[in-house]
Amino acid sequence: MHFSTLITTAVVTMACTTGLVQAAPIQARGQNALYGITYTAKNSDGSCQTTDEVLQYVKDFSNNGIKHIRTYSQECDQLGNILNAISSVDSSMKVTAAVWLDGSSGDDEEINNLLSALKANSKNIKLIDGITVGNEVIFSGSLSSSALVSKIKQVKSATSSYNIPVGTVDTPNTFPSDVIAASDVIGVNIHPYFGGVDISQAGSNMKQQLNTFKSKAQGKSVFVAETGWPSAGNTNGASVPSVSNVQSYVNQLRSMSDIEYYYFEALDSNWKPAGNDGVETHFGLYNSNGKSKVSF
Repeated sequence: MHFSTLITTAVVTMACTTGLVQAAPIQARGQNALYGITYTAKNSDGSCQTTDEVLQYVKDFSNNGIKHIRTYSQECDQLGNILNAISSVDSSMKVTAAVWLDGSSGDDEEINNLLSALKANSKNIKLIDGITVGNEVIFSGSLSSSALVSKIKQVKSATSSYNIPVGTVDTPNTFPSDVIAASDVIGVNIHPYFGGVDISQAGSNMKQQLNTFKSKAQGKSVFVAETGWPSAGNTNGASVPSVSNVQSYVNQLRSMSDIEYYYFEALDSNWKPAGNDGVETHFGLYNSNGKSKVSF
């Protein structure tokens, strides 16, 4: 998410006594499900999840009809663990692989880790539907557009044999034309909460921002890489954090069968700073104990 310099990805806190997901009610048959969810395999203290913990979350996503998972980095060997979980749970699910870029010497290590993970999990390559190179690096000022284009081309060249679309993610207002041109696919992070939008208008606001952005996307495929609503924190204009508003936004998104989007995020991430608005740690559909806040 663009208001933090830390990796804005799902941070898992399992139930302390059981280590298992406290699942949401399985959706009724015929009811629309969320298209996708952002998720990374870390606990609230920053430690990596076990393979079984990853498996439990992937099972719960599948049980609730969520068929797409978006990651942010190569931490915790998460790509292999998620792919193996999907393979054993529901092979119709897909994952978007990712490398985290921040302009440091770790960028090339991230890319190399991605390449190693792809090679090690070649039997499950068909479960990967895209690769994102960086998240909001233009918005944050971590890389110049030319540097990001170079990284995108580096990954595209190194993964060409897999025939997986490669692109990046940024905010609708900070996507340079050269970055769009270099990408096979475009991800935009859209958060109506930060626009001070009333929850009743959140879904239509997100869709309007997406449609406006598409006019400058050079005909590329565009998806919403992040969109969510906080359950706690400060009010921002007409945007009020609450569990009931999270449920409302989830319900609005579930009616949008014509949009590819990833709900931000799977779990509350207590390891991150709460931010000036106090919401950064409260975007999860699961709380810090691994219990679902809503029916999704």
